[in-house]
Amino acid sequence: MKSFKPSISEEHGINLIKDKDRNILSIGISTAGYAEIEMARKNPNSHIIAMTIDNKGLEFTKRIIIEEGLQERIELKIEDISEKLSYTDNYFDFIYARLVLHYLNNMQLENTLSEIYRVMKENSKFFIAVRSLDEWEAKLEGSTFDKETGFTKYPDIKTIGTNNVRYIYRRLHSKDSIEQFLLKAGFKIDYIQEYEEYLYRDYERIDINPKPNKIIEVCASKI
Repeated sequence: MKSFKPSISEEHGINLIKDKDRNILSIGISTAGYAEIEMARKNPNSHIIAMTIDNKGLEFTKRIIIEEGLQERIELKIEDISEKLSYTDNYFDFIYARLVLHYLNNMQLENTLSEIYRVMKENSKFFIAVRSLDEWEAKLEGSTFDKETGFTKYPDIKTIGTNNVRYIYRRLHSKDSIEQFLLKAGFKIDYIQEYEEYLYRDYERIDINPKPNKIIEVCASKI
């Protein structure tokens, strides 16, 4: 794990985990499984379910989890967060969603937050980090916004200037927009903040963006 660097938002989310948080859900396995491993180390009594739709990323992470001897503590699953979750009501003590919810359009996000609320225990915490509307990549030439879905379409900087420009679609947020989605689902907002951090462009956490990205971080509670 020495080659994989932590991030500001990861550390903030992991630091919210308490001793009482036994059942933890990580939505979208973190790059190299770094966050899930740190969660397991912070709370030795926890069981962590980490879900993704990326088979390649899951297999890459599985090897690292086994190397760390944490395969009994960290359960990796292929599961789509935009679908109904396969967990009973009031199951999780803590839910972590870093840089994943911005891949959902407006309708998907509304349904997903309702499901997350359902599977959380009362007074449990929900940590969210999404990309901001004030994102430099989203201001690149060729970027467009779709009001119905909420998606911003912008070019992948690695393909600009080539004959095959690839576009990225993300539902970027303002502090107000993500707050309103959470309030509508029934959550209480504990705090919300916006800041910059450098993000990686690859799952192996080697290729870092040339400039810092704007992140909106939220901690919410089920009341």
